[in-house]
Amino acid sequence: MWSEVFHRSRISPHVFVVAQAAADQVNQVVAGLGLPRATSNSLFDNAHWATSLLDGAVTRLRTYGLPALPSGTRVYGHRPLRLLCHLMELRPPARALTGERHVPDIDQLLADLDRQRQAEPQALLAQARTAMANDTQEVLTAVRVFFGDERLT
Repeated sequence: MWSEVFHRSRISPHVFVVAQAAADQVNQVVAGLGLPRATSNSLFDNAHWATSLLDGAVTRLRTYGLPALPSGTRVYGHRPLRLLCHLMELRPPARALTGERHVPDIDQLLADLDRQRQAEPQALLAQARTAMANDTQEVLTAVRVFFGDERLT
């Protein structure tokens, strides 16, 4: 089931935290999609990896010291979540989740992924960098950029 791998975030209904036991598998699936990955890693600072996926992103954060946001892998967006469920052969949510306007057709998600693979790499990297967050406020900023004001959804 999807809920064994992805957990709803308390930050936003558009963000899902990947269970630590499944993080490597999710990261491998995303790496195999052929999309560019943005990274940020410097001495004495948090390390970020992010890949734009459909209208959202998949991020990985490794924090040092006392983090404002815990280390881990996160998925931004319902459509990326549902695509990952399909690619990982997980049973997806049966109905629309909080903040999700409708349940997309998997064929449409796959077609959108194919179009994204043809997109300009710099645009995809910019989208991925938007998802890199060190704290809750930066996550909420990325959610607003990707999905608009969630109070309106």
